[in-house]
Amino acid sequence: MKLQLQELATALNIPPNTVERWIRQGRIPVRLKGNHCIFSYSSLKKWADGNNLTYTPQGVEVQQAPEDQVDNLSSAMARGGIYYNIEGESVEEVIRAGMNCISCFDTKGQRETLLESLLAREELMSTGIGKGVAIPHPRTPLDYGEIPAFITTCFLKNPVDYKAVDRQPVFVLFFLICPSSKRHLHLLARLSFCLRDEEFIEFLNHAQDPEVFLKKMEELDQRFDSPAKF
Repeated sequence: MKLQLQELATALNIPPNTVERWIRQGRIPVRLKGNHCIFSYSSLKKWADGNNLTYTPQGVEVQQAPEDQVDNLSSAMARGGIYYNIEGESVEEVIRAGMNCISCFDTKGQRETLLESLLAREELMSTGIGKGVAIPHPRTPLDYGEIPAFITTCFLKNPVDYKAVDRQPVFVLFFLICPSSKRHLHLLARLSFCLRDEEFIEFLNHAQDPEVFLKKMEELDQRFDSPAKF
């Protein structure tokens, strides 16, 4: 949806300067373009409900939110990007370095929120799943409206002790960022299935070309979607 800043402030019953400041800080799932606010109605409504606010647009026709569409690994990874030689000597350091590769979040507030959520998840339990792989992800989905699900793949310069279940040092991180639990579980299930395959783990150990990597993921997606899977 698209509204003037004043219209959005009126709908939220908040002063316009407060709305503008929150947008700059990344505290509200709205993007400012000129004097217009661009946002997803469902995301803003969810945010307002979670912050004990009401969102009551006047004279605006609210369209029904589309059905939450699932995704595949190759497209999510293409959006998130594939990066190599990520530096760091600890879990926090490699997560911070990996965050610098993520380009989907365009405000400092959004990036800080994501970083805090990723580190909080690691404090709760390591996302190192074994075989040198970790899947950092927020404790709860982060919905910023127009930002789709993505997986940012980061190959580390040096393996890191990630407190993984098998105690093997981690050499690759798959940052899994989704706007809904449904998309998160769908992509996590596909990725986890791939990671149970020893041949795929061996491929990861030698995957130095992003194009080759994405082509491999496209092949795996096709195998998932075909009647005879793996």
